[in-house]
Amino acid sequence: MSDVLSLSAVAAAALQPTFTFLYGRLDALLSRHEGRDATDELAASDLPSTLVGNVALPLVADDQRLREHAAQLLMARTVLTRYQQDPNLVVPGDSILTDVLGQLRAALEEIYSHRFTFTGENREGSAPLVVQRIDNVAGDVTGMRADEVIVTGTVEQDFKTVSSGSTVIGMSAPVIGGDA
Repeated sequence: MSDVLSLSAVAAAALQPTFTFLYGRLDALLSRHEGRDATDELAASDLPSTLVGNVALPLVADDQRLREHAAQLLMARTVLTRYQQDPNLVVPGDSILTDVLGQLRAALEEIYSHRFTFTGENREGSAPLVVQRIDNVAGDVTGMRADEVIVTGTVEQDFKTVSSGSTVIGMSAPVIGGDA
């Protein structure tokens, strides 16, 4: 099931908080991109109960990926603003809404290197996500590193050539998964 279509499976009760979370991240990123506000802080209390899995805070946006997705984010804001202004429009079965939210989520996941999964979806839970596609590695590459935290997540790495003496690490942490 594609990620765009999986948002249509989000229960009616979960759709509004899902929309609010995704739109909030969109607004924060565009504010930062447009120079209106450089902060993009998100507290645990800001996370909707509809998120499934674990969100590793603070979420950190990759500036390069934000620039790459800026046009897509602007288009999403253009479409989603009417839903933000009238929450009664946020209803299951609105294919435009779920398509745009799915595309927005995909962009947010890439910008934040974090998967966001919501109640009712059949996909891996929310967790850090790193996807690296690199032709030639000459030096050190680390997919994910955390200090003094318990981390679960996914690292997908694809390399064509790794030069002699290079180091490739998928994930590095004092504890990966499990209990503290």
